[in-house]
Amino acid sequence: MMAQRFNVVIRPMRDDERRTVRAMMKRAFSLLDQWSFAFTPNVLVAEQDCQLVGAIVLKLFALSHNHKVGSIAWVFTIPEVRGQGLGQRLVEAGIDRCKQQGCDAILTTVEGFNTSSSKLFSTRGFKRLSPGAQFRQYGLNIVWVWFKLAHYFDMGHFLWAYPSRAVSDSPVWQWWGTVVVNSLIGLLMVWRLGDFKVIGPAVYLELLLAVVVLFGVRHLGMWLMARQQALTVRFRAWDSGYLLSAAIALIFAGAMYPIPGSAYPVTDQWRYRELLPQLGWIALAGNLPVLLIVWGAWMISQSGLLATDIQAWLDILLLVGKPLVLFDGVMLIFPFISFNGRRLWDWNKVVWAVLAVGAVTVFFV
Repeated sequence: MMAQRFNVVIRPMRDDERRTVRAMMKRAFSLLDQWSFAFTPNVLVAEQDCQLVGAIVLKLFALSHNHKVGSIAWVFTIPEVRGQGLGQRLVEAGIDRCKQQGCDAILTTVEGFNTSSSKLFSTRGFKRLSPGAQFRQYGLNIVWVWFKLAHYFDMGHFLWAYPSRAVSDSPVWQWWGTVVVNSLIGLLMVWRLGDFKVIGPAVYLELLLAVVVLFGVRHLGMWLMARQQALTVRFRAWDSGYLLSAAIALIFAGAMYPIPGSAYPVTDQWRYRELLPQLGWIALAGNLPVLLIVWGAWMISQSGLLATDIQAWLDILLLVGKPLVLFDGVMLIFPFISFNGRRLWDWNKVVWAVLAVGAVTVFFV
């Protein structure tokens, strides 16, 4: 297979070009992103004037009923040729290669605020799949799909599929699904903590109420601020990370890794940097109220004057709230780049620092 436009040729990579391709990858991605890079038998390179200027790494795997799936694991170009449409050509060539190999679906994952990549794939015919759409399309095989795409701890990365299908999804159902799954993981945390010999309905309701309050205040603040900023947003659930969160709850007593999802512009045609002034305020409006609630719950719980059932609920609220403010307001690097902390850092580092101090302090008190 060979595709040529202008003076660029896209062709299969030769074995002696691995070092050059890896060097290009290192120029395109941060050090933390590079650790998971790996070659596959299906790598295409873009050559311009006898120089390699980009590459696309494809993975092929089989599902049940003789279905074969292709995935786009990596797409990158050298900085000197960016903005020339080479990424689009590489994706188109990758689609053609997957079709030639008998794939009836092509998948990829994109971080929610990586607008250059989401725009690239959406204009090439890919469509984001909600968690419900994934299960409707793949059933239990979706777990195998996540494994093959390493889509099990990359919070805030969404699954995109080609060819796209007309699928609808409900932000409301996604939000409530997020609440229920986090509450179930919270039950694992409580059971592992050993404070409750039997997890009964009352404990689950207390956990559910804690998650509803914390997640609800967070999303309501983001939504109201988005309206204030004249930006239309919607909630999107994060479908990855739940296995990791459950493992953390089981392995570490009293530990929870909340996965709250986030608010995103409704359209795929937007630029992160252009909307960062609005996104920064939206992140602040989601993070600050939760931080204040957690601090307030901690101070009230120290009074020693509360009824037993109220004190128990505040304890559960803090078990969920402390890690939520830590991950949502402090973390900046993969796999935490979709939390509000990264938006705050990119928007206003002073605001991020103040909130980070408050989150770290309440987490360790």
